[in-house]
Amino acid sequence: MASFQDIRRRIRSVKNTQQVTKAMKMISAVKLRKSQERLIALRPFAQKMREVSGAIVNRLKGAENLSGLQHPLLQAFLFPREEKSIHILLVASDKGLCGGYNANLLKKAHQFLDTLGTKTTSFDVVGKRSADWARKRKLHLRESYVQIPLQGLERVAQDVSRYAAQAYQDGQIDGLYMIYNHFYSAVNQEPRVVKLFPMEIETSTPKSVDPLLEPNPVVALETLLPKFVETEILSKLIESSASEHGARMAAMDKSTNNAGEVINKLTLTMNKIRQASITNQIIEIVSGANA
Repeated sequence: MASFQDIRRRIRSVKNTQQVTKAMKMISAVKLRKSQERLIALRPFAQKMREVSGAIVNRLKGAENLSGLQHPLLQAFLFPREEKSIHILLVASDKGLCGGYNANLLKKAHQFLDTLGTKTTSFDVVGKRSADWARKRKLHLRESYVQIPLQGLERVAQDVSRYAAQAYQDGQIDGLYMIYNHFYSAVNQEPRVVKLFPMEIETSTPKSVDPLLEPNPVVALETLLPKFVETEILSKLIESSASEHGARMAAMDKSTNNAGEVINKLTLTMNKIRQASITNQIIEIVSGANA
């Protein structure tokens, strides 16, 4: 049985750990709030971008004489080709201590790779955990983004969207996919695989509404589509950031509560040992007096 001093040292150690987990929970709560604010601000813009892009794409799909279009994004959305080579953007975290956030995501990525068959793949990865996972499996990495702050995600979205457009035009890839954690709440995140490029754009714009486009729909869509792809990537990067901080906050909250339970159990054990020690001393005193 552990001695009184051993249990006191263990209680002190658990209390120190509890202070760390409580501080990490508070930090993640602040970062989660910032990510949520950015996500809420971006969602209306992203939704309107989908509606307008969908309206123009639907109009052009019904038009004639579009075979001469040269813009790679227009070709991708209007005349998608068979996928033989795809590029994947994998988004995980730089650090651990966030519950099943990384494990569930990388499991989803492994399952997706198993479904690709003979398709060739290349990767962009965000986060040290995803980079380590890709290198361990000797996957083809184009770019690795680690230690990227929330403000730097826009640069990542711009870089990936530009590469996808150029690589599609050069015939290097036939599609762009993204594997990330979709944010529902601080305690609920879902790993997802989504096709970003070219994607089926659905629009909720009524058919009776006919947007006025100047100088013409083709030029408007050439300007709009690069920003549309970039916005889709950015919104999902922010979703992933919010998911990470939500998962870490929930994990640290649970760890803090578990530490409190351990402290209570150790304190009870320490009190029992102290009580037994005092009882033994009383018995020795009484026995000596009787002798």
